[in-house]
Amino acid sequence: MVTSTRHVQELANAPFQQLSLHAVAKEILQPKYTMYGFEWKDQRGIEGTGFVRALRSLLTAHLPSLLPSLRTIIAEGIESDIRLGRTARNTSQVHIFPMTKRVIARANCLIFFGPGLSQNNEFNAAALEFPQAVVLAAEVLRIMPQCLRPFVARIATSGHRAARTLMKHLGPVVQARLEARNCPDGAPKPVHPTGNIPEPMLTSIQVDCMQWLIDTSPRKIPWTPERMIGEILALWFGSVHQLAMTTTYAIQDLCLQPYWMQETRSELHRVSQLSSFVDPESLPLLDAFIQESMRVNPSDAISGRRKAIEPFRFSDGLLVKAGDWVCLPQQAMLRDERLYPQPACFDPTRFLRRQKVQDLWPVWGLGNATCPTNTQLEI
Repeated sequence: MVTSTRHVQELANAPFQQLSLHAVAKEILQPKYTMYGFEWKDQRGIEGTGFVRALRSLLTAHLPSLLPSLRTIIAEGIESDIRLGRTARNTSQVHIFPMTKRVIARANCLIFFGPGLSQNNEFNAAALEFPQAVVLAAEVLRIMPQCLRPFVARIATSGHRAARTLMKHLGPVVQARLEARNCPDGAPKPVHPTGNIPEPMLTSIQVDCMQWLIDTSPRKIPWTPERMIGEILALWFGSVHQLAMTTTYAIQDLCLQPYWMQETRSELHRVSQLSSFVDPESLPLLDAFIQESMRVNPSDAISGRRKAIEPFRFSDGLLVKAGDWVCLPQQAMLRDERLYPQPACFDPTRFLRRQKVQDLWPVWGLGNATCPTNTQLEI
């Protein structure tokens, strides 16, 4: 583990051919077994991928048009859980984390897959189950010998039930969209053999991450539909799991901090009076509150993990051998009094008084490998 500013900066700027985040994720999640046979490379960007542009640029640009639908989905999801949790005393009891996962999965389905698939109950249920099945299977496989992993993975994922359901629905849609993208301009759009693909799915005007990922995927050596679906599902996993935990902690902290609940509510009310679209940058206190909640409740004790594909030496001579990992003790850093005075005190204003420094804030990763799904937290 490294903690010095120089080490952190060098870790963030290290070539991904030497220190790889993808290799770490591959070793932890073992997608070959947990994601129904999907494999990814140890190094990021070997074949070129547009997922960073798709999420950071295209999603941000389309956020104003998506926001009304997202508000409706989120409001209806929360209200539904509250109604189902109604007690005889005319109060409601709601389990925050399960509710948050359901709401976020439903909202993310619209962002990722468009209105058609997001309204399919079977697809929604599988989309919610998939990240949980992957995490459970990955944890079990850590203690299993190699020869038993395929068999155990099938048991832990209920026969890859969620992945198979997602692939059943995504297969024809992705194939049709890939064929439409690869058609020369002006050429007639292909019709899927099953005849079940609505005409809009054969164009490139879909406003969802699946289409943006297809549009930014390699053209010289196009990905197969199976490979494209694997990339989409890998990204889907990251968009639900982390976001649900962060949102759950934020809701709990709002309940535990009534003063800050009132202050953030007043800020949101004041800004929403000026425009129907609320720019996250116009809510500095809410943003600071979420950052402080993440500081107090980090979802992981360590972050910035990298696996050495080949030996890497820091400028002071510290050597990371091939196959070894290097990372940051995130939880300890976020509670270091030298970095965050009075760390035991919940104080969002600490993030208003100074500009956030990436080296001191490793929650979303480091350097160019920061998690692109943090864009969704702004929603």
